[in-house]
Amino acid sequence: MKQGRMKSLLEDLEKRKKISVTEFLSYIAVNYGIRRSTGQEYLRDWVDGDYITIEKGIIRFLKKNEED
Repeated sequence: MKQGRMKSLLEDLEKRKKISVTEFLSYIAVNYGIRRSTGQEYLRDWVDGDYITIEKGIIRFLKKNEED
């Protein structure tokens, strides 16, 4: 279940290309009921996997999930 959520949210980030961290965390809280701490965990995992970068509070999408 978590993997499906993460994949779906990563696809959303791909469409947006860039978004502020606070806006993204708010978006997933309101639309998916995902807590801020969980959203921050997802962001760390994506940064570690080189899917996104976060600089000056802005998330930028880097690469598509290879499992598609």
